[in-house]
Amino acid sequence: MGFSVSAATALIFAGVFLAFGIFYPAMANGVERVSEADAAKADQNLEQAQTDINISDVAVSRDGSDNVDTITVNINNTGTTALSVTETNFILGGDYIQPSLYATEVDMQPDTNLWLPGETLEIDYDPDPNVPASSFKIVTEYSVNDRRDI
Repeated sequence: MGFSVSAATALIFAGVFLAFGIFYPAMANGVERVSEADAAKADQNLEQAQTDINISDVAVSRDGSDNVDTITVNINNTGTTALSVTETNFILGGDYIQPSLYATEVDMQPDTNLWLPGETLEIDYDPDPNVPASSFKIVTEYSVNDRRDI
């Protein structure tokens, strides 16, 4: 009786140690991933809180039939966050406009992707004259946006 109880107890303890050895690393990795995700979300919330834009000027030219011929929009980065030009979206009349269809420049520099605080982003777009557009929206990478009617 003494040996079989000792062997069974040793087997149970070995199983507990094995289970703990498998469970602990998996749990530690899960906690680490959640902590990293929480930190990334906090950073994103801080960046969003520090981001602000303001549409300062809109120039719309129309053809003879009152359709929009060209749109030039100047947007000021009034926040404290540097923004990406390629991550800034232009939405016209509810339709997303592909970045390849319009020209951008930041403070007279057409080849930059960096939009620093205090700088002005200019967007020049020639829309399809058959598509009616009554408004547009600019949306940054942190979902901060500004909207204007045309």
